[in-house]
Amino acid sequence: MHCCEVCGKHGANNAHHRVNASQGGRGTLANLLLVCGSGTTGCHGRITVHPRWAKAHGYSIRRGVEPSDVPVLRWSRYLGAHEPVLLDDEGNVEWTDQEVGEPCHRVSP
Repeated sequence: MHCCEVCGKHGANNAHHRVNASQGGRGTLANLLLVCGSGTTGCHGRITVHPRWAKAHGYSIRRGVEPSDVPVLRWSRYLGAHEPVLLDDEGNVEWTDQEVGEPCHRVSP
């Protein structure tokens, strides 16, 4: 069963675009979060109704910013708590100490 990446609730079945599809957001893994509810209910609704809160947590990103460069506060079923992570289009999740919701630049090894 899938967990909501915002609250951890089981049964999440809705994809949320961090950069809205209407603003050119793509259906890539770095741009999508699996959330509970719909555009008006659950965490998906909360993201929609509370845009400042959503941006501060990396759940929503302004147009023109690359989602893989913006840390998101994501529920970890392994930790049982939220953790700041970077997502990429290959499905990798990387812990980060960068400020959540603000674009950062990854350092190449």
